Amino acid sequence: MTAETLLAAACAQLREREPLSRHTSFGIGGPADYFADVVRLEELIALRRIATEQKLPVFFIGAGSNLLISDRGIRGLVIHLQGDFRSIDFKGFTVRVGAGTWMPVLAKQAAAQGLSGVEAMIGVPGTVGGGLIMNAGTRDGYMADVTTGVDVLTESGALNTLSAEHFGFAYRSSRLGAYWITGATLTLKASDAKTVQEKIDAIVQYRTRTQPLATSNCGSVFKNPEGKFAAQLIEEAGLKGYAIGGARVSERHANFIINEKNATATDVRELIRRIQARIREKSGIQLEPEVKLVGEWS
Repeated sequence: MTAETLLAAACAQLREREPLSRHTSFGIGGPADYFADVVRLEELIALRRIATEQKLPVFFIGAGSNLLISDRGIRGLVIHLQGDFRSIDFKGFTVRVGAGTWMPVLAKQAAAQGLSGVEAMIGVPGTVGGGLIMNAGTRDGYMADVTTGVDVLTESGALNTLSAEHFGFAYRSSRLGAYWITGATLTLKASDAKTVQEKIDAIVQYRTRTQPLATSNCGSVFKNPEGKFAAQLIEEAGLKGYAIGGARVSERHANFIINEKNATATDVRELIRRIQARIREKSGIQLEPEVKLVGEWS
């Protein structure tokens, strides 16, 4: 049997040559060979077995933020977790949350429970799985601050819970990228719903005021260098509004690149390189991308 036949039998919502521009916040990205909307654990187990047997590369996509997918797309299988993987279960100060859960949804539900610790996630346009891999968060808190267990699917098809020594959390990174993450256990702190909601409201108001939320973008493009802010360096270099093709540096926040006029991934990558070169020339600092470049690049 072909890989296509096996995958279609394992996952009811499998599509071939799916444009990934439909699944990224940038609105950019070529096709995936196979794209699977996975709603049940049994489907994920079957897909893992098939991918191993067929030697198919696998990429997980969450909310599609923090990604620049090449114009040629991604070879192999792209998995999008939905359904059972979006569960949220509170028990005391502990919450078990599925890897496909949107971070803002988690923040709102925790607030309603009077629990503090994930307020910052209201401003993270991604899923829990992706948030764990990149240690998502802001100065108001990171996933590393609250994560006590990470559930993964092993190559043998068994579920395993990783403890803290496996996480490797650091600024915008972790050691979790190689795992098939299905969920996590978070430990939060007691507060009251009104106080937590007020903090969330303040974060939303600040982001609305300072970031180009109504545009197609990937979030912050560069990591902040130690002791510096990438946005300030870019602005001081006179690059606000600078454009290549359909990609432009935001006038509102210089660490955002906007897909303004049907930009290609190549446009964005070249703009990133030009920004890096200008900052390196002006200040001697090498800006490191926060956005992940994935797929086939020339």
